Amino acid sequence: MKRRTLQLLILTALSSSCAMAQINCQVGSASTKLACEYPFAVGAYSNLSALGPGNTSQNAQVVAQAIDTGIATQVSQLPLATASAGTVLVYKDGVPQTLSNLGPVLADRANTLGGKGKFYLGATGSQFVFTDIDGKSLKALPFAFSQNAYDSGGNLLSTTYTNETADLNFKVDQFLIVGTVGLSKTFDVSVIVPIERVSVGVFTGNATSYVVSPTGTLLFKTNPKPTLGSGTASGLGDVALNLKSIVHSTERATFAGGFMLRMPTGDDANLLGSGAFGFNPYLVFSYLNKVSPHAKIGYQWNSATELNNPTVTKGGNKQLPGGLQYDLGADWAAKKWLTVAVDLLGNQFMNTPSVVTSNLTITGVSTPVTTSSTQNSSYSIGNVSTGVKVNPFGNLVLSANLLTQINNAGLRSRPTPLIGISYKF
Repeated sequence: MKRRTLQLLILTALSSSCAMAQINCQVGSASTKLACEYPFAVGAYSNLSALGPGNTSQNAQVVAQAIDTGIATQVSQLPLATASAGTVLVYKDGVPQTLSNLGPVLADRANTLGGKGKFYLGATGSQFVFTDIDGKSLKALPFAFSQNAYDSGGNLLSTTYTNETADLNFKVDQFLIVGTVGLSKTFDVSVIVPIERVSVGVFTGNATSYVVSPTGTLLFKTNPKPTLGSGTASGLGDVALNLKSIVHSTERATFAGGFMLRMPTGDDANLLGSGAFGFNPYLVFSYLNKVSPHAKIGYQWNSATELNNPTVTKGGNKQLPGGLQYDLGADWAAKKWLTVAVDLLGNQFMNTPSVVTSNLTITGVSTPVTTSSTQNSSYSIGNVSTGVKVNPFGNLVLSANLLTQINNAGLRSRPTPLIGISYKF
């Protein structure tokens, strides 16, 4: 039964294919997907250019899609509950003893399940409500666009500059299933299956359009009606396969190496997945005691995805940004049945599209306008994970955790709660 369960999880993971096309929000089935809600709502497809620093301009679709790229980059690397399987055996003078320390919640420790055929099954539920992107509030993202009007002979009649504020609401409810089987005393295989519900809502208001002649004279201004776009999507996220092997151990200290493969099983156009394969080799150390420190370091590589297409053209897909990852923390067996865990989780994102804002002066318009544009940059995100694990009886473990981002970089969520349950067979 255990083997069949693991085989079913692995077959689910391997039954997907990576999206290789370009998301076209203007025609076809993709136009109804969540990745297109934001570009449509802010007018990316009814305007020629998005204004940027120094009155430069970018393709309006490129600027709007950069929001999707930022979302996909970081949602694909949300912290995942690990197969930290409760009580473990330690040896004192060669005699095995059960250690009641139940381990961390979101971090990992180097120990395996401890034997061939041992099985772990866990499930967690959490909700990520995002509030900021690159230090800017999602409740008030300013944008400025331009659109030219021509007569029948192709002569420029006027240019319309539109300045607006977008209120972007983005939420991810995540239910995670983790199944782990021991293939030997020192080697485990895990399958992590996320089931998600993504909600997106975009409201654009406070809009003003300035119609300017070719000579730079303001002809008139209007106040376009507010627009509203919203949608939800539910389904399978990006399934991950994790291999972990102990490379050295003493009575209490353990070193292990591992490799996690993330597969593009989620519908990336609906922001349920990244649309990219992820490759994450790592090293992990843990020391088992009443207070057990642990540390992990790894590096995330990703393949190309249609959610990162800077030129918005067929064949223009680029790699989803990745970078260094690290976990550092400790768990304390406060009681035989209660463990308290605190961890610092870090993620680095290299050369990824970031949102910047600037004030612009438009010829013929007396009031400067504020807009958002994109530029590539590298940054790190730090989270503090604080949680408890409770062992009411047997091998059953209940967990509760709060994840709090400590810096305002990248896509930032408010403190994220998590509850979980697991059992080791």
